[in-house]
Amino acid sequence: MVSILLSHWMRERRNPFLLLLFIGISIIATLMFGGGMTQKMKIDVFSETGELKESEKEWLLLLNKGDTFKFRAQDEQSARTKVREGRADLAVKLTGDDYRIIAVKESPNAQLAEQHIRTVFERELELRAVSAAAGDEKGFRSRIDTYLEEPPLTLQVKGTDGEELLRYDMGLQLMFGFSLFLVMLTIGFKVNTITKDKITGIWSRLILSPVRKSEIYFGHLLYSTMIGIVQITVVFLIFRYAFNFGLGHRYGLLLLVIALYSMTIVAMCILLAGILRTPEKFNMLFPSIVPIMPLVSGVYMPPGTITSPILLGVAEIFPITHAMEALTGIAIYDNGIGELWLPLSKLILIAVLCMGIGINLMERRHV
Repeated sequence: MVSILLSHWMRERRNPFLLLLFIGISIIATLMFGGGMTQKMKIDVFSETGELKESEKEWLLLLNKGDTFKFRAQDEQSARTKVREGRADLAVKLTGDDYRIIAVKESPNAQLAEQHIRTVFERELELRAVSAAAGDEKGFRSRIDTYLEEPPLTLQVKGTDGEELLRYDMGLQLMFGFSLFLVMLTIGFKVNTITKDKITGIWSRLILSPVRKSEIYFGHLLYSTMIGIVQITVVFLIFRYAFNFGLGHRYGLLLLVIALYSMTIVAMCILLAGILRTPEKFNMLFPSIVPIMPLVSGVYMPPGTITSPILLGVAEIFPITHAMEALTGIAIYDNGIGELWLPLSKLILIAVLCMGIGINLMERRHV
């Protein structure tokens, strides 16, 4: 078995391009599609007179008190060009104590931004009208600010278990999703070397050597599993320490999920290799089948987006579904082993079934 592992390692050391490529794609894809999830949406603001007046600058400060949008001063031509070319959903034109929304199409972001702007303007104009009616504008605004700092009633939102509600991190979910998806390709191409060895006759020469068949299988599968663990772990470490992604503090459980998932993917690839018989068919169909799994499992969408019972049922047979549930549970909800036993049990069950059927098919095809 050690000789099999060493032969794989020598091959990997001579040509590590595939492993490095998928690690790089995981990082780039997460930064491209998930980087904007935690950033404020930037909206250009301009004035009909060119530069913003003092009163309009005050409106800009009030608009930027929210956590979702970042309003920034921009010249009118640039702001309108961005909207016209589709590089921005909207722009805002300030006209004294009023505003205009510049947009060429309806979008959820534009609707949310308009709602925020309308709320800020309505609240501020009401306060100005009331303070002016009170006769002492500065004193009234001061009393209002003091009152809002220590209100008589406060609203606290908690979950059904009494704990504080956690903000779901979609960027973290995408990082998990891309990492788990791309490692399937890496493991699949590694497992396919078994089929290549059987076609080229290397497998027959190994059978005649002192190495037992079980050791040959175990060496191939162990190396593929280790490669999967290394690839996912490297991506997680890069995002944890280079980009400050919060992975929780249960690193042992994260490593356990990674190991079980890699083992399950190895077993799934063994099953597909046994069904497809030749390495050419595997290389042709496997990359076409794998991208469907995260789509059906809802990996790239917020939780609860997929409601179809059929799709949810199909997703249960994919390992990535249960690995995502376990990883997000650990990193976001701080779940322990007691909450993770169900997805981990499903991973083990899929691995056992796929491995048993797959090796049986490969042996029958070979005979």
